[in-house]
Amino acid sequence: MSVSLVISVYNDVLSLAAVLRSVKAQSFQKFEVIIAQDGDDTCFDALINTYNAFFPIQHLKQADEGFLKNRILNEAIRRANYDKMVFIDGDCFLHPHFLKAYNQSILKGKICMGRRIDLDPKTTALVKDGTATRPPFITMIKNGTTRVEEVVYLPWLSQRFHSRPKLIGCNMGWHKEDMFALNGFDEDYTNPGYGEDSDIEWRAKKAGIEAYSVRYNAIQFHLDHTRPNREEKVSNSRALFEQKKAAGLSFCERGVVR
Repeated sequence: MSVSLVISVYNDVLSLAAVLRSVKAQSFQKFEVIIAQDGDDTCFDALINTYNAFFPIQHLKQADEGFLKNRILNEAIRRANYDKMVFIDGDCFLHPHFLKAYNQSILKGKICMGRRIDLDPKTTALVKDGTATRPPFITMIKNGTTRVEEVVYLPWLSQRFHSRPKLIGCNMGWHKEDMFALNGFDEDYTNPGYGEDSDIEWRAKKAGIEAYSVRYNAIQFHLDHTRPNREEKVSNSRALFEQKKAAGLSFCERGVVR
């Protein structure tokens, strides 16, 4: 069985270069990569052409008209060649067994939910310049990485040892049929920071799709970067989410099928 790895990006070439390095080093090699670019800048083209020699890549673009991440993710769902779909962001460096974990875990009727380690600026710099092929545990502790406990690799751990999983959009796996059943991501969300993953998690649970934790198995390292103040945009998205919940629909109106 093969996996479609969807990487959402927006104009951060150095981070994507590190991520693709970690993709190339995966122990599981039966996959395609779909670069879902929310924009049409050519900044990624040369980098993607380099990695096309190592694994198949589809590079999807769209006009840069604001935060339309969900639209390009829906296009990735339409274009994916495989039923097992894994979604990450373009600033998430992967453990070597990341795709192996998802290939073993994704089944129809299940959302696979992982976590992430938030790297500090110093360790992020080591990863980006290629000095660290995998961030050393002691280095992360010394430099102040947060959520460092998520680095523990325990692939044999039973689900009964996991706390209730919660979906984050940068580390999740789906069966493509389930995504079509939900009509994919709701394109009404046009602000970053909240809604795109919370919304589809809520709709999936309403539709009876089971949450399944891949914590301590599908491990990823989030590269440090500056974060703009999004308080007002997050507030607007939360209000929209409450409206969507009140409507009670698991199948969104503007998604893979419009």
